[in-house]
Amino acid sequence: MKAITFDKFGGPEVLYVSDNIETPVVSDEEVLIKVHAAGINRPDILQRMGQYPPPRGASEILGLEVSGCIVDCGKGIDKEFLNKNVCALVTGGGYAEYVKCHKSTILPIPKGISLSDACTIPETFFTVWTNLFDLAKLKRDETLLIHGGASGIGLTAVSMAIAFGVKCIVTVGSDEKENYLNSLNIERVINYKTDDFEKIILNEYKGIDVILDMVGGNYFQKKSKYNESFWKTN
Repeated sequence: MKAITFDKFGGPEVLYVSDNIETPVVSDEEVLIKVHAAGINRPDILQRMGQYPPPRGASEILGLEVSGCIVDCGKGIDKEFLNKNVCALVTGGGYAEYVKCHKSTILPIPKGISLSDACTIPETFFTVWTNLFDLAKLKRDETLLIHGGASGIGLTAVSMAIAFGVKCIVTVGSDEKENYLNSLNIERVINYKTDDFEKIILNEYKGIDVILDMVGGNYFQKKSKYNESFWKTN
């Protein structure tokens, strides 16, 4: 099969199309997808630059999310899945004609979403839904703090939270991002470069129910001060 690959680390110019890549073989709980489109995410860029090694056992080919048609199924998969259009989260290998993935990371394509656009759903929406609603049990009228609110994950979390009636406080690092997020009718947008978000939350809010943090580092220590009785998740 054809796949986009690279032999040395660097910018996008190091990528090229190779036509002698072995087509993946599925195991019992996997499906093979003929790729229609692949999403581009920051880990792809970092991996291409040599700053993000793929997980052990994952494909060396870039690409963490795809859309396409299921063309083969493992023994543990219902054959009714064959020829179905889906989108999927993969551990790697999305920049190729074919990619395999576990049945648990396949998603139906929502009504009204094109096959091309569907490739952008799994990485962000899967991540946000799993963390905020499956794990943290976020509910209507609760308060969500999102660090990195202008990132792909952050904007997805904002859109989903607004849709479910959740109050959003987000932190960003520039005036441009602050102005954009303020246009989305969010509870509070804080520019951490000009304001102390820790003090604002401690002084103006009774507590935070859930925190979604893509920053880490010293932000983790700050969380315990927001109100431990309200803090549900990492």
